[in-house]
Parts: sequence; C-alpha cells; structure tokens
Amino acid sequence: MINKVLTVLKDHLNNSGEFEDIPGEIVVVLDDISKHDSEASGIENKVVITLVNVEEESTLKNSSRYLTPQTQDEINMESTPAYLNLYAMVSANRSSYAKSLANISKVIEIFQTNSTLNYQDDSDDRTKDFSFRIELHSVPFEQLSYVWGLLGGKVMPSVLYKISIIKIVAKNTTSVKLIKDVNIKEFKIN
Repeated sequence: MINKVLTVLKDHLNNSGEFEDIPGEIVVVLDDISKHDSEASGIENKVVITLVNVEEESTLKNSSRYLTPQTQDEINMESTPAYLNLYAMVSANRSSYAKSLANISKVIEIFQTNSTLNYQDDSDDRTKDFSFRIELHSVPFEQLSYVWGLLGGKVMPSVLYKISIIKIVAKNTTSVKLIKDVNIKEFKIN
C-alpha cells in the first residue's frame, strides 16, 4: 500500500512533463536519498522521493470493525485497520544547484494545485481504488538538520510532505452470527 501511494506521487510528477531534460526521460524516482554519494545508486541527477516516517493516525483508531451486513443472520468483522500518515521527502539531486531549486519549486507548485491524488488499481475491482491528501509539512531548521544528518549529511534542496490518510487492513474478514434473542430470567437473591 505504501509503495502504491509513493508510486502515485512519482508518476504524477513524471507525467507533468516539467522535469524532463530529454523528452521521455524519467527524472523523478522513488529511492533512498541517503545513497546519494554512491555513483551507481541510480539517483544521480534525479528528483528523489524518499519515505522518512510513518505515523499512526490515532484519531481513527477506534473506528468500527464491522462491515455492512450481508444477511440478516450475520455480519462481517475485519481486522482493525491501521490508518497511517506518511512523511515523504522530495529532494532534487540535480547536477546544477539552480536546476535543483527550479525542480523543488515545480514540485511545490504541482502539489499545491493537486493536493488530493487518486490511486486506480489495474484490475476492474474499483473497491481497491483510493484517494489521499498531500500537504506541505514544515519542519524547524534544527529538525531538518537532524534529518539530513541521518540521511548522510549532504544537504540538498528538498521539501517534506505529509500524506494523509492511508488505510491498511488485512484482506480476510470473519463472519459473526448476530444475536437475535435474549433470554433473561429473573433470579431472586435472599
């Protein structure tokens, strides 16, 4: 699920046509930016999307586990879903600093105008489709310095986004019989 969300981001940026140096070139990639010092890493002269944090959305933690009844005699119960917020960093690891700044500006512009993105599954099953929100996430300078320190120390133009809300749930459901009758007997206690 997380890979699908980040792939939607990557495809949305690549399909904009704003980052190509050569027509048809794939500039935006999904990879680990901490590998930026390695020449063979495949992120040289690219705009890189990296997942930096996953956080549970606690406000939705107590949602119902029961699905719409299929029959009058039973109801389906699913595993408790995990609602997640993802934090993704988009970094411009371009050959020129000016191009890196221009690319980060374009990323911000594209996601400001399209803050809700959709995933459409390749199959005909539309229940697998979902949408999610993406919003700019501001980080204090000290925390940003700490993040780049963890990622290898070489600071480059980047922007951090919060992606809300991704629902991850197990595919299997359990059928539960409904209680139809309640038999209450009166007991006298002396």
